[in-house]
Amino acid sequence: MSDAQSGAFASFEEKWLAANPEQAIVALFLPPDARLRSAAFGSLVHELEQAAFGLREDHVAEVKIQWWRQELLAAASGSSRHPLSAVLFADPQTAKVAAADWTALCDGALAVRQAGVASDLESLLSDHAALYLPVAGIEVALFGTPVADAATTAKLWTISHLLLALRHLADAPERLPVPLDLLARHEMTRAALAESTPKRAGLVRDFLGRLEDSAQAALNDAARASYVRRVRARLELALMRRAQRADDPLHGLVRQPGEAHWKALWWSWREARR
Repeated sequence: MSDAQSGAFASFEEKWLAANPEQAIVALFLPPDARLRSAAFGSLVHELEQAAFGLREDHVAEVKIQWWRQELLAAASGSSRHPLSAVLFADPQTAKVAAADWTALCDGALAVRQAGVASDLESLLSDHAALYLPVAGIEVALFGTPVADAATTAKLWTISHLLLALRHLADAPERLPVPLDLLARHEMTRAALAESTPKRAGLVRDFLGRLEDSAQAALNDAARASYVRRVRARLELALMRRAQRADDPLHGLVRQPGEAHWKALWWSWREARR
């Protein structure tokens, strides 16, 4: 990889690490080849997530996702242009991913933009499976985890996304995936979620409790999920539990105390030993 390619790759990796800071510590326990593969794949998923969830204009998002579809299919045929695909497809392990899986990944990114408002958490997780089942399937191929764990791994990916999205609740409540049954139970509208109130605190605490139960069940089922995914799940369980104890759980979710660094180191070491 040339200096220019290395610098371009690093810029995308930095964006991924800004959203997933624990990955810098997780990487310490990975072999060099797996470390680079993990960074490339994580950064690629981050770019697709930004297109699927972070862009307001449907046309702009569709153009970006379709570009990625063409890029990934070209890279699978030996012709890559983007620094992320250049690094990822230079890894021999990536050859184990079928071309159809890259197409499914981009189809899923488009599908989650078209999903309606979910009625409950199970519907929400099911809607997001359009994207995260292909993500999990590719992760299985890249890191050699059992295929049987793909569905539960997809659930862990989805919960990670929902937790990141929840941090923006006050900024864009109309765009966030809060299930209808939660709004009804706490007698709130989406617009009301922008204001810090006891009702909002109760709704967020309730939502975090449901996500925690789902994440714990998925982690128990995905006993042989990838090391990276299990560390992330452990850290998110600790984050959700801490946030639920806060007077304002949303504030507790956003705040990143210094102990998070040591928890990341601890769980990275524990899971690496497994």
